[in-house]
Amino acid sequence: MTASVSRVPCTVVTGFLGAGKTTLVRHLLENAGGKRIAIIVNEFGDIGIDGEILKGCGIDTCPEEN
Repeated sequence: MTASVSRVPCTVVTGFLGAGKTTLVRHLLENAGGKRIAIIVNEFGDIGIDGEILKGCGIDTCPEEN
């Protein structure tokens, strides 16, 4: 018996400091059009900036979840 495996689309956003990664992610969230979007933030520095900006999805209508 084989299990059915469905693929989940995934986009990885990378780039240098100031390249516009956070701006891109916020734009995608604001224009999701009803799609469910998950965000994983991997901060390397001592101070997490992007995680704080995107907390609560970065827009007023999105609730914060852990």
